[in-house]
Amino acid sequence: MAVPMILALTIAPALLGTQEAIRQSQSKNKREEHRARRCNLVVSCVKQSIRSRDINGKLVVLKDNKLYITTGDSSSEDNNTNPANTGHPFAGYYLPYPDKSYEGLVSTISDDPPMLNWIYVDKDTYEVKYGVRADAQAHITGPFDCTRQDRRMTLEGWEGFVAVEEFPGIWALYFDRDDDGLTTKVPMGTRVLEVELTRREKKERKPEPDPNQAQTLDEKMKQHKEQTQREEEEKQEMFRRQQQTDANEQSGEPSQQEGDTTQNQVTGEIDVGDPQLDLSKLHLDPNSHTEYPSGTIPHSPSIATDNISFWSAARKAEGLSDTASVTAASSIAERLDTLEEQANESGGPGYKKPYVEDEVVAEEHVNSA
Repeated sequence: MAVPMILALTIAPALLGTQEAIRQSQSKNKREEHRARRCNLVVSCVKQSIRSRDINGKLVVLKDNKLYITTGDSSSEDNNTNPANTGHPFAGYYLPYPDKSYEGLVSTISDDPPMLNWIYVDKDTYEVKYGVRADAQAHITGPFDCTRQDRRMTLEGWEGFVAVEEFPGIWALYFDRDDDGLTTKVPMGTRVLEVELTRREKKERKPEPDPNQAQTLDEKMKQHKEQTQREEEEKQEMFRRQQQTDANEQSGEPSQQEGDTTQNQVTGEIDVGDPQLDLSKLHLDPNSHTEYPSGTIPHSPSIATDNISFWSAARKAEGLSDTASVTAASSIAERLDTLEEQANESGGPGYKKPYVEDEVVAEEHVNSA
């Protein structure tokens, strides 16, 4: 009873610690999931004023390498000339800045193609701008972050963004890095409003329908039929090409063999592999087969009968026993004498004694000389 209790007390804290670590990891992943989503920036004024109504609740847009705040109704004719109302809405997310230990901020600058640029703060004027890495490298590129609860934008650990009215009705986004109301960065009398930038998930628009996509059931059936027909035609074409290729290969092989045979007949050579045989060196007598009657040509000059097997039953039936030839006392000379005697008695073809033609030819040359 004591051992199970001890095991339970020992394992329980480990299990509880593992479960807590898993829960915290899941919560962290859920909290940080929004950082990789494209979000818009919504402006809200910290202090209410007469001018704050122009920009409160408006979106941040990108135009001419700067970040502006939309004002009024973008459909009115007066606001169409405002660059802030014709810019590209901010649609960005956090991304680790190259060669740095902090995260930067990127945003799309166009919908088609969806190109990305880095968001940075000009180190001299404190204007919030966007550009490629070469443009942002020498300026303030981060660290960008957001608050945990309301997900408001922060830079360098605090919220210091302000809206500056550069021209009447045109508000640009700045970062008050010195926290002095930009007294040394903008002309005297310029309106400066402290603002908060809240990240709001980008609204997904309804995708435009594909004009080539079938809408009704009949159109879908028609497209499916056409696609099946095209696939069948492609298969037939491929099969026809394969057959034509096989036919060309088969017609080419016999012609090549016929050409090789004709060439060998002209040259008088027999192709038996790599070695070439010269039959003239064998001194074969083409009339040697005339000595024997038709159908009596032996298989070899050293064979006296037509028996294919040396131990054939036919030879044994004629009275010539092959048992003596395989005994230890027999000899090849006795075997040859016996064959020669039988050949003389029968008058048929018998054993022909081998000779060397080179010696005979040499003697004839000597006699003629």
